[in-house]
Amino acid sequence: MARILIYGDSNTHGTVPMAVLGQSDRFAPGVPWPDVLASLTGHRVIAEGLPGRTTVHEDPIDGGARNGAAVLPAVLMSHAPLDLVILMLGTNDLKPRFATSAFDIAKSVERLVGMTRALLPAAKILVVCPAPVTETGVLVDAFAGAEARQQGMAAHMEAAAARAQVAFASAGDHMAVSPVDGVHLDADGHRALAEGLAGPVAALLSAPPLTGGGLPAPDPAAPNPPVTLAQAVPPGWVDYNNHMNESYYLRAFSKAADQMLEWAGMDALAVQEGVSVFTVETHIRHLGEVNIGDALRVTTRVIEGGGKKLHLWHEMWVGDVLCATGEQLLLHMDLRARASAPPPKPIANWLAKARAAHGNLPLPEGFQRYVAQR
Repeated sequence: MARILIYGDSNTHGTVPMAVLGQSDRFAPGVPWPDVLASLTGHRVIAEGLPGRTTVHEDPIDGGARNGAAVLPAVLMSHAPLDLVILMLGTNDLKPRFATSAFDIAKSVERLVGMTRALLPAAKILVVCPAPVTETGVLVDAFAGAEARQQGMAAHMEAAAARAQVAFASAGDHMAVSPVDGVHLDADGHRALAEGLAGPVAALLSAPPLTGGGLPAPDPAAPNPPVTLAQAVPPGWVDYNNHMNESYYLRAFSKAADQMLEWAGMDALAVQEGVSVFTVETHIRHLGEVNIGDALRVTTRVIEGGGKKLHLWHEMWVGDVLCATGEQLLLHMDLRARASAPPPKPIANWLAKARAAHGNLPLPEGFQRYVAQR
């Protein structure tokens, strides 16, 4: 049985559509969509819904810890471990008091994804765009202008989910808000939403894990450089500028080199037998910011390999954005003699195959660049 957390607002809480301003009725257990989802999937579903919760905004009127980003870390750690986190927020951001846009709401949800990934890297994440609101009933003034501001929100959230490499669904594809107040779901809406998400949730839970464990060993003769590191940026890698500290770029590229060498056969047993490498030189270029929770992907190309020297070219990507490159020169070592030595034949052959395959590619931009070169 999987553990699923739904982090949302009044529609996760189960608030009944309001006929009177200030009404705070709640559907009976079994009616809200988290309860229905649990019944349909057989999984443990934890509903963390607070009426009025926003993505990242302090509410100057309602107050009461409505800022979703401020509360999220405590909620995640309280309910860990989790197999899946569902984020469905953004409706309350449409209130005129926050003066935000559909694009910014999606970016705020993307920030929540990053926070979730950083704290629970093994958990899968599903972003659900809330159903569109309508300006009607007793909440018409509270959501004045929301219909215009929400235009394009589902598309922006889908794009944000794609950038973050997490799953996406749109609640509006399965149901509509109640005509009573234009914001909340009625009982039929709750059931329809749960039924619409049950299939995607089941598929997501059965899919291979996105993080954790070693990467599959590639064919060294494959033409494209393999992915040697795939992980989220943890909180400890971020500095006072609120982005990844430069020392962790080196750490990431070092881990990528270790992964390549492990595939070649230089594992822990080989090191115990005296087979290792020493780093001679590393040159890192910082091309773009990397932030907490970003999904890093490092690819590694063998420029020279098979002999004593191992020359690697790393590229660090977040989505389709190249954020850094790392060029490394390493020497194969005999640890017993503390001197350079050719690697064992199986390791040399693996690296030579990779060098030959990658040698068909044009040399990368920035190759052998020096500091301050224009």
